[in-house]
Amino acid sequence: MRSRLCHLLSGVLLVLGFARSVDAAVSSPLAEGKKLYEGPGSCVICHMADGKGQPGSVPPLARSDWLKDEKPERTIAIVLRGLFGPVKVNNKRYFSAMPPQLLMNDEQLSLIINYVHQSWGNKAPLVTAKQVAKARKVLPADVYTPGKILKAYPFAAHLVKRNGTFKPDFDDALQNVAEPVVYRTFMPGASPAAFAVALPGDQFFCWDAAECRLRYAWAKGGFIRGNRVHWSSNGKPVAEFYGDPYYRARSSLLKPEDYAHLAETNRDEPFYDTSEAKDFPIRIEGVSGLPVYKGYRLREGYPEFRYAFGKHLIRETIRESADKLGIVRTFSVEPATALTFSLTPTQLAYISSSSGPIAKNGSLKISAAQSAEFHITAIEANPAPKPVASQFE
Repeated sequence: MRSRLCHLLSGVLLVLGFARSVDAAVSSPLAEGKKLYEGPGSCVICHMADGKGQPGSVPPLARSDWLKDEKPERTIAIVLRGLFGPVKVNNKRYFSAMPPQLLMNDEQLSLIINYVHQSWGNKAPLVTAKQVAKARKVLPADVYTPGKILKAYPFAAHLVKRNGTFKPDFDDALQNVAEPVVYRTFMPGASPAAFAVALPGDQFFCWDAAECRLRYAWAKGGFIRGNRVHWSSNGKPVAEFYGDPYYRARSSLLKPEDYAHLAETNRDEPFYDTSEAKDFPIRIEGVSGLPVYKGYRLREGYPEFRYAFGKHLIRETIRESADKLGIVRTFSVEPATALTFSLTPTQLAYISSSSGPIAKNGSLKISAAQSAEFHITAIEANPAPKPVASQFE
């Protein structure tokens, strides 16, 4: 009996030792997948570190019903080709756009997929680099819509009603906006991690999460084409908007004249400004590198974008001006610090700051005390009257 017990214990210890060795072997690839997932410009920008996404805009990966029916081919296809359009996940609606992940190789993508498949309560199948490589060769080139991806890789019967796609129920050119509208979508002149936001008074702007900066603002002509035409893709992954921006933020990788070209290419290959521009508009002494996006939260319906720059957390909220002729950007920096803000001089808008004059080249000096909260206002020059004092010295 004692001999049998010792034999049994030895077997248990052997199994446990094998299990630990398997765990060690698995944990290393999963750790590498986590590192890639959370890398600069990667999945964490939109889906967040906890995999919960962002309400109404970016669907969750954590405990997603899209990962519960053991079809890793669908995940691979979305990662390689992207997903564009109104999508329903866990029975909630999202106006979502995910860019194809073209900058990573097959091994890297398989590591990310496996991390997602095994994190936050998910128990989806693991995939191999060979599966990713094969899919990369045989999948159609176009960005997927929810309808197309589910036609190719349908849900199990018990998940069909909860998930899938739906028809948008808003006008093609959104106007007479009564409350803020936030879309996570592809915008011309921005990285693939862009937001299009409509404000009361028909003020609209594009904010780029990959670069943590306002791209442009416009008013005339209505919001982006956000209805069936836009969301059904039709080979046009980049959103169109009807107005001409009255403010375009400077970028080292994008010239003002490029905007027309970007609009023209949205029926062909998508062309984006990448997240590699070196001229981040905020400069803080002793801080180098680029900002890191930390997500957004809705405050009274308005998105508050959060990003880290060095040890400083910056919060930025953009609202319509009191006269609804422009936008007001509110910043808070924690811990407070002196900084220089680079704005783009323009004849199309009157730019002013709550913290003093702006130099002719667009440079704005903010003291440490002022950085706790300061405002930058951009008012469209037409039809607004010119202010008594010039905004640039």
